[in-house]
Amino acid sequence: MKICKKCIMPNTRPRLVFNDNGVCAACEWDEIKKTSIDWKARYDELKTLCDSIRGKHKYDCIVPVSGGKDSTYVADKMKNEFGMHVLTVTITPPLETELIQRNLSSFLQYGFENIKITPNPQIAREINKYGFVQQGRPLLSWTSCLNSIMFSLAVEFDVPLIMFGEEGETEYGGLTEMRYKPYYDSDFAIKIYTEGNDPSSFIKGHSESEMNLWMYPSKEDIQKLDLKVAHWSYYEDWDPYDHYVLARDKYGMEKASNRSTGTYTDFAQMDTPLYELHTYMMYLKFGFGRCLQDACIDIRKGRLTRDDALDMVAKYDGEYPEKNIPVFLDYYGMTKEEFDAVLDRHANKDLFEKRDGIWKPKFTIQ
Repeated sequence: MKICKKCIMPNTRPRLVFNDNGVCAACEWDEIKKTSIDWKARYDELKTLCDSIRGKHKYDCIVPVSGGKDSTYVADKMKNEFGMHVLTVTITPPLETELIQRNLSSFLQYGFENIKITPNPQIAREINKYGFVQQGRPLLSWTSCLNSIMFSLAVEFDVPLIMFGEEGETEYGGLTEMRYKPYYDSDFAIKIYTEGNDPSSFIKGHSESEMNLWMYPSKEDIQKLDLKVAHWSYYEDWDPYDHYVLARDKYGMEKASNRSTGTYTDFAQMDTPLYELHTYMMYLKFGFGRCLQDACIDIRKGRLTRDDALDMVAKYDGEYPEKNIPVFLDYYGMTKEEFDAVLDRHANKDLFEKRDGIWKPKFTIQ
């Protein structure tokens, strides 16, 4: 396992590359943002785009929102800084928490229109179970329709712009092709954001109409609309903590009562307890978990030293989500033995060994 010399991200992260100095793509990009990106030019680029479409459609843009810090920030900026008529769209997550419901409700009271879509929970559960068992991806249904529904609503309502939050490949280490591209298409969304999964192949035995929320509109319809699908992180240096501060101070966003399982933070990814399982599976497959992911962001932003981050990772990364195991078993309709067999199937045996029923690392992040 190779570890970045600036942050502590390992080369086991999918699609991550290191430069000749042993620095990962995310840290390399962080330096580029500080020294080479003309943020004013990018801001002006977005302003020009907004000026060209404002007022010509029922809605100027769609912003996916959850009630969390990042989507709250993006919606605020698009409405209040760029003067756009924003349609916010929420996809109900499985096992939605009361906390995220309160935060979404609080946010909407400040004058945002919202459509909340709940995909068929039975089909969503089937897809999520398939994703968990076959791919170690326990939120496959939700992550898949986050893009497809936005594309479909844009076509249905004739909305020319979708503004997502961060482009994760660029920001956290992965493919670099979106560093200098403001827009992406449905092919890229399927290739990267759903790991190549074709929605039509998720679950057999359901009609096309039953699966329509997971399906993309035709390329012809997308081209006819001249739809632009962008990420806010292209236009402004992305900092999740700044987003939390705005969401807290302006919209009354509540944080969790305790730190999240597997990390030291208490203000992010509060939509569903299944996110704990998502990041635990990430840890078993790739050797880094929620804490290391958070720590790398804070290293790049100067909020943590590398040594302090190593201490946090040693303490929290890969924490077994014991409290919510009964919740997971009930949701997937599995016994503990069946659940453990899925963990065993996906655990990277080069990185982990099983001791006392729990997979333990054979490596040390340093």
